[in-house]
Amino acid sequence: MTIIEAVRAWLKTCPALEGERLNVDFLPTDAQSYSIEVVPCRETVKQYMDGSKIKRFLFVLASREVVSADISQNTGNLAFYEDFSAWVEQQNRRPKHLPDLGEGRTIRKIEVTTPGYLDYTDDHEIARYQIQMELTYMQRGER
Repeated sequence: MTIIEAVRAWLKTCPALEGERLNVDFLPTDAQSYSIEVVPCRETVKQYMDGSKIKRFLFVLASREVVSADISQNTGNLAFYEDFSAWVEQQNRRPKHLPDLGEGRTIRKIEVTTPGYLDYTDDHEIARYQIQMELTYMQRGER
């Protein structure tokens, strides 16, 4: 299983995303749609003599939401991301509830690196929101 597949399977266990379609690198234009998107980064954080590495995987959870002059609508959009961030923190306190990255890779943590925020809005009152995350894991050396 790839890391993105493991992350997607894990995110689908989040109660806030239950029953929602969770795309990869594709965010439909409809409101209430979701996507996981990989963010470029330097992958290796630290390398050991035995070939083992501490690595990271950056990604965002993005969504399209309705925005308007109604403050409660917009604060509700941000509340989703606050609740999601709290869920991620809770999962980190319970390591058995983190993604299974497969043989040779041991997850250390997943953390939210930005709060949920409005990325952009179009002319049709549909906005893109996102929250950035970092997954850190140990890749066992091959020696």
